[in-house]
Amino acid sequence: MTCPAEIAEILTEILTTGLVRIRALVWSGNAERCAIESDHIHNVPDLLAHYSAERLVYYWDVERASYISRTPSSELAVWEPLWQQLNAHVETPACSSSVGEA
Repeated sequence: MTCPAEIAEILTEILTTGLVRIRALVWSGNAERCAIESDHIHNVPDLLAHYSAERLVYYWDVERASYISRTPSSELAVWEPLWQQLNAHVETPACSSSVGEA
């Protein structure tokens, strides 16, 4: 299934944001944080290429939640606007919680 344009736009921005963060972390020598950032976004290209509502829910409930649990709250602000936009497209009871909660 083709990823709906409004979702693809958000996912592309999530991917771009993650890659920029990884680049900055590499330059600062923070390999552990690079791994956490990479884990967060590594399936986004596949989600874009082979979109399904179930894969989107998996990103939301599993990958996003795992990232939140391993990231200081002070570093989540960059993601919150994107997650708020994406939340409107996620069909899962878990998405009714606030963005900062896992």
